[in-house]
Amino acid sequence: AAGEIRALAENGDADAQFYLGTLYADGLAVKRDYHRAAEWYAAAALKGHGEAKFALGFLYLNGAGEGSGTVPADPALAARWLKEAAAEGNVAAQSALAAVYGEGYGLPKDTQESFRWAHVAALRGNAAAQYEMGRLKAETLEIPSWSEAHTWFLLAGRQGYPAAQESAAVIARQLDAKTIAEAVARADAFVPRPPR
Repeated sequence: AAGEIRALAENGDADAQFYLGTLYADGLAVKRDYHRAAEWYAAAALKGHGEAKFALGFLYLNGAGEGSGTVPADPALAARWLKEAAAEGNVAAQSALAAVYGEGYGLPKDTQESFRWAHVAALRGNAAAQYEMGRLKAETLEIPSWSEAHTWFLLAGRQGYPAAQESAAVIARQLDAKTIAEAVARADAFVPRPPR
């Protein structure tokens, strides 16, 4: 199968280029090589392949590998590809872009943009974005909303997101029983929005 994927990729098929990049990134049927993965992801991304845009942005976000197969972190390139993938509706890219704006990593720090992208991804059910929404509601915005923060932490915690349950417990200590019940009811009623 890897040979067939390679042949299609070399002939310019964007899906095959993305899959070949994934084979290199995961070390499946080929030696793991993040540099080659980035090359194939870039080839597909330049053809408009949304998953490849996210994969390339994520690869550049932290860098990966060692030796000749290394991809160094490149915050500006990460931001470029994550922005494109997020704008096209990739929920993982939307969540990552929220963090990029929140940290000012590759883009100027912008709490409002961080909030906007986290909110979009959180409403779609992304646990990392739900956790980020909780953090933003509790810590970053000018007027903290403990009740809303508690709801977002509960949602992320129900998906097993690390630290979300602990954060929900910390926030709950700030709330009365009625407010906690309202936050739980909002979490119980939450239905992820479909992609648009």
